[in-house]
Amino acid sequence: MLRRVLTLVWFVLTCHGCVMGQPSRAWTQLSLSTCKVDEFLAKHPESDGRGVVVAVLDTGVDPGIPGLTRTSTGEVKVIDTQDFSGQGDVELHRVYLDPKDGQVVHHSDEGAPIHYVPPTGLGTGEAEPALWFGTIDEKKFTNSGVPDLNDNGQTDDEFAVLVVAPPGCGDDGARAYVDTDLDRDFSKEQALANYHLSYDTFTFARSKPEEQIVPLTLSLNIYLRERKVVFHFDDGGHGTHCAGIAAGYQINNQADFHGVAPGARVISLKIAQNCVSGVTTSGSKMAAFEYAARYAREHNVPVICNLSYGIASAREGAHDIDEAIEKLCRQNPYLIVCHSAGNEGPGISTVGTPAAASSITVAALMAADTARDVRGDVVDQAQVASFSSRGGELAKPDVAGPGFATSTVPRWIQRADFWGGTSMSSPYVAGLCALLVGDARQHDPQIKVRQIEVKRALCESAHMLPDTTQLDVGFGVPNLVKARAALGELLAGNKNDPLLGYEISTHSPSGPEGKGSAAYWRSTYFPTERAQAFTITPIFAPGTTGPERTGFTRRFELRSNTDWCSVAQEQVYLRSSQDAYVAVKYDQTQLTKPGLYVGTVDGLYQDRVAFRLVNTVVVPYRFDVENDYSLSVKEGQARGWVPQRYFLAVPPGASAMNLTLTAPEGQRSRARMTKVYNPVGEFERRRDCELDTDNQIRRVEWNVSDELSPGIWEVDILSTRMEEESPYELAVRFFGLQAEPPQITSWSHSAGSKPNGELTVTNLFERYAPATAEGRLEGYRKQADEEFKGHQDTITQSIGLDNSIRAVRLTIEFSKEDYGKTTDIGVMVTDASGQAVLETGMGQPVEEFTVANPAPTAESASLTLKILAAFAAPDQDYKSPVTIKMDHLYSEPIGIEVSRGSADDVAFVPGIPTELSFELSDTPPEIPDGMRPIGYLKFRERGSDEVMLHVPIDIGA
Repeated sequence: MLRRVLTLVWFVLTCHGCVMGQPSRAWTQLSLSTCKVDEFLAKHPESDGRGVVVAVLDTGVDPGIPGLTRTSTGEVKVIDTQDFSGQGDVELHRVYLDPKDGQVVHHSDEGAPIHYVPPTGLGTGEAEPALWFGTIDEKKFTNSGVPDLNDNGQTDDEFAVLVVAPPGCGDDGARAYVDTDLDRDFSKEQALANYHLSYDTFTFARSKPEEQIVPLTLSLNIYLRERKVVFHFDDGGHGTHCAGIAAGYQINNQADFHGVAPGARVISLKIAQNCVSGVTTSGSKMAAFEYAARYAREHNVPVICNLSYGIASAREGAHDIDEAIEKLCRQNPYLIVCHSAGNEGPGISTVGTPAAASSITVAALMAADTARDVRGDVVDQAQVASFSSRGGELAKPDVAGPGFATSTVPRWIQRADFWGGTSMSSPYVAGLCALLVGDARQHDPQIKVRQIEVKRALCESAHMLPDTTQLDVGFGVPNLVKARAALGELLAGNKNDPLLGYEISTHSPSGPEGKGSAAYWRSTYFPTERAQAFTITPIFAPGTTGPERTGFTRRFELRSNTDWCSVAQEQVYLRSSQDAYVAVKYDQTQLTKPGLYVGTVDGLYQDRVAFRLVNTVVVPYRFDVENDYSLSVKEGQARGWVPQRYFLAVPPGASAMNLTLTAPEGQRSRARMTKVYNPVGEFERRRDCELDTDNQIRRVEWNVSDELSPGIWEVDILSTRMEEESPYELAVRFFGLQAEPPQITSWSHSAGSKPNGELTVTNLFERYAPATAEGRLEGYRKQADEEFKGHQDTITQSIGLDNSIRAVRLTIEFSKEDYGKTTDIGVMVTDASGQAVLETGMGQPVEEFTVANPAPTAESASLTLKILAAFAAPDQDYKSPVTIKMDHLYSEPIGIEVSRGSADDVAFVPGIPTELSFELSDTPPEIPDGMRPIGYLKFRERGSDEVMLHVPIDIGA
């Protein structure tokens, strides 16, 4: 997904301008000071990206928006538009002129002839051009950002399209006409060529242009052999915003408001269907990347790709799309690719896919000047955005850039143009790359600059921020002035360098097949008696000859940047294709206090960092009878967006974890814990877990019970605002009740009786546990085991409801391996009219969503679930299973009484199995065929009311 992958959007109402007689101030809403872009351009005004192309792989780019119409030198800004998503496809069929009236005749689905006035000058005879006809159906846009293309209040218009192809012409010789005003007269319409020829665009006619907006700027490409016209537009907005950040010039018609590289030109490569959750389609990402690489070769122009799209990574570095982009980068060393890191932070090991490739992965910052002028937050320097994904299993991100900006947006977006996300930081760094490459070409127009040199220059110039590690910001915040000098030295010294980089591999127990690009120990164990061994493998550029490989030798000096990491070796060397090995030792005496430890070892070549070995050790809090399976933090202090991390080792036998965040007595606090991360870095989100003492919210709680899995969990505490400090107290408690059976799948039920059953609960902890018990029969479940097959990207399920059902809870489950074959997964639920009531994406292999009954008082209602899985490469033989659970939740759940004999309250003595019985308070209604009853039993600690055990009910599972 577009880093909604979670792209955060703020609306700000701002007034821009300057006081008479005072000089114009910088537009801090898109900070050019953070990475010294302003200083760089002041010294080198002609090195503003001119001669460089930025390819935006996204929702599309609107070329008619102020800021994206012209470059700083007056050239057309957007020079190519392509749609790989299929959303803009219009199929064509042959039509002919009616010999009686000379009009174009198209037959409706019912066979009725419909006449259109042909374009002027069509002529007749043997040289008559071929005519092809299609329609743009507005109904396909029902759930996009622009359901009404011509702003006329109707959403079911059909716009006729006529393609005129002279004999023997190719695609570039054909012309298309669109009936923009629905009057069936092509003679008044513009002849439209493929966009790259003359930059033709059009908009749909409006009945009241003085009152209505122009929703979309459209362009097109004609494919005669495939019998289709592909229309390009941005009905998502995300791509246009990214393009403005990277390369906007005079944004919003403001003479001094620019993106990072205002001289660069843009090609828009649309990969997303915005009418379906904004997801990509199978193969669209790689088709767009391959187009960008081909464009660079055929036009002999440097291309910087920006991809602000992705999902959470389930198998770090081993998703199909990661491997495909890695291969692309190695085969096209002069193609520079920037990726957003993801918005799943601040937990560690949350960098998404495809950000694992050797391209440039970017974390997000809030710039200090932007924070001051937009949010009123006064801070000394940039801070890492709280949502920015962090590294761990991957040696990512590489650098960090401003991730909050005002930028260009399509006209249909009327309110918000200040957005935040790693989606915004990635195009910012893409703009930095364009400036560096453009500057190099200003001095030598024939020079070719590889991604590896640009990436190294950015990393080498970067500085770390206080309270950050390699996992937060990579090498840090680039300084463009220093990067320019570094790139010049790298280009001069590496003219004949056969290497593209280095592949790093080391033992990492949670990585795919136990390996990773970084050492990552999130366990109660880390190696102390043996060294952490890293393997460094040279990556040779395409075309490197045999003699060049065999004659290659390189020596590196080793330098540890952290006290607890040491290397006995002073140097290593590579020869030919052989590997080098580095042994890193961890000092156990410095790794005793619970917390996060990040250490790096650099391999230096010619006094520059050639590769970096990243080591992460998590030392968790442990829980046992000595600390009563609990933790109490009394004087916690949240400092802005710097996460206070607590790593919690789930004790054996634990059934529930309870977290309580409290404001200290008499103190003001706005501390929050809005995400809790499981051992593999997947998170649960809670929007109501924030203290707000101004509004009397002094205590919030979070329970993890049926989702609790063994391993090390992460809880992060931050303050709501980046400039404030918030005191807090944190309490963590574990409970250890074990139910047998762990899930109730059967009960006793005869005609006229209430369903009932038995279970045994054992307290595995050495702590007395008095309890109250309750239960609910929530409703009934339909389970569907489906498969995506080859090119079938969509699975549909119909859901029928009646007035006894208040909502439907959907659980969608992929295996990690099957999830890893996708580029993203969209989930949409529509009502009977086709309107979306849920439109989102899956950020993890298993996701749960709840949709309310759209007609709760009606006798019947219906919903349609669509799951759209985009695969990295379409494969006709591939089958990808998915399990869909559709839980119909009663408006009035049926209570379940739990007792031990005649007692309602029970107490669990350590080590003593306790036999319990349960019975429904009423006989449940009949459920539809193919469904099964679901619910739960829940045990709470008497007194605190904290959940100790959750036992699911799934009868017949």
